Amino acid sequence: MRVPTVVIYVRLSRDSDASTSIDSQTAACQAYAESHGWRVLFVADDVDVSGASKLETREGMSKVLDALHSADYVLAAKLDRFARSVLEFALLSELATNGGATLVTADGTLGPDTSRLMTNILAAFAEHERDTIKARINASKAHLRTVGRWLGGAAPYGYRLIKRDGGTYLDLDPVAAAIVRDCADRLLDHGASLTGLVRELNESGTPSPADHTRRRDGRKERGTKWSTSTLRDVLITPAVRGWLIQAAPGKPRTALNLAPVLDASGEPHKVGPELLDAETFTSVRAALDARAQGRGSDRTGKALLLHVVRCAVCSGPMYHQRRNVDGKDYSTYLCKEGVGRHVEHPSNIVQARGLEAQTQAEFLERFGFFGLMHKVQSSGRDVARELRETDEALDNLAGNLAALAPGGRAAQAVIGQIESLEAKRATLMSEASTPVVTEWVDSGRTVAEEWEARTTEGRNAMLREFGAVVAVTPLARTAERRFSTDRAAVRFEGPEWVRDTDPDERRLMEIEMELALANE
Repeated sequence: MRVPTVVIYVRLSRDSDASTSIDSQTAACQAYAESHGWRVLFVADDVDVSGASKLETREGMSKVLDALHSADYVLAAKLDRFARSVLEFALLSELATNGGATLVTADGTLGPDTSRLMTNILAAFAEHERDTIKARINASKAHLRTVGRWLGGAAPYGYRLIKRDGGTYLDLDPVAAAIVRDCADRLLDHGASLTGLVRELNESGTPSPADHTRRRDGRKERGTKWSTSTLRDVLITPAVRGWLIQAAPGKPRTALNLAPVLDASGEPHKVGPELLDAETFTSVRAALDARAQGRGSDRTGKALLLHVVRCAVCSGPMYHQRRNVDGKDYSTYLCKEGVGRHVEHPSNIVQARGLEAQTQAEFLERFGFFGLMHKVQSSGRDVARELRETDEALDNLAGNLAALAPGGRAAQAVIGQIESLEAKRATLMSEASTPVVTEWVDSGRTVAEEWEARTTEGRNAMLREFGAVVAVTPLARTAERRFSTDRAAVRFEGPEWVRDTDPDERRLMEIEMELALANE
């Protein structure tokens, strides 16, 4: 006599409740199958998966769908373990019927003989339950917006959730916050790039934001890696200001679409301490916007002399050609106008290792003992930043207002916020005529110390900050084919803090630098 076969399916949105855990669901289903004399083919599970998600997006459910033609029954602990969407449940029921399988639940709601009749009726109740939960969540979020508490969901990277005053708020996560601040500092003051930082984070084994949360909560990590998009989103989300945030209406919840939730006066709700202050946050966003070359692309590290070395014949840039043979570096810099079928001038190729060593030596010999300077805002309000934030808030509110019913309470609240922000903007515009005072201040490190601490990307940025230009002449036909410093002329326009001053003051600083160099 043939023994009926069954596939057990268990699902949980969050594996924390012992009463509905994966283990308890599995045990209930196995006991049910044993009591009916069914042979279990396998158990498929989905953890951290919503019942409203599509069937094909669930890894465990995909295994169940593949086995519908070989199993007599598909067994779950309860109806809502299959799905909480009437459309998805109807689809599963249809697929099971076409495959010759019957949906059954261990709690007796769907039995082997009553399944066909009950599925359509009970699916409607599952959908009704989901709508009720959704309405309750939306009402709760609307209330939390008015009182300035966290709206729910995971905390942004760099924060953790805490309970106080009867609500949920953000507090700094010391480990993650230190990583965010270090990345911001290295982007702004040490010439780092997103690509280089991501590479270092992954090489050092620093958990990605998702795995950091899992490790902190005692859950199993998935081994996900940092990407340039992930790090960029961590740095540009307004949440790092300690603000309550939400996605713009009708847009996905990504960092680029997040905006602060505003109070009645049009100011952002604070739900936690600042991870990055206003000046740092604005500077990081501006720096990343200026460097943007397409999000998520996989790029290798920069060569030391990228955008620094040029051909002495045509003044065009020379490009780095990476080449390693048996562990030895044979990389070169070459001018594209001197290679190929349609050359413009004699071939101009130079050994990268030798040219980089020469440039580094001349740079440190000339500037290594200088104190490194940084530009900072020395006094006054950053009116330009406040204006940008105010304009962004006005744009977001205008978009929200367009989606609201005219004359309703929500629309009236948004109109009040817009009026408050318009008044603030008028005040800021009147103050905008007062220039923001900036100055160069000593970083507390010498150029040589900073050079030693930087990566290749950071050193490349430092050379460009000092106006470095390396002009390379082609190798003479009769010359020996080895690197010679005579082929390269290295010059520097000088530090940016010197070039940034007025001509008279700059000349005095240049004289002081020449005297200092002469005394070395």
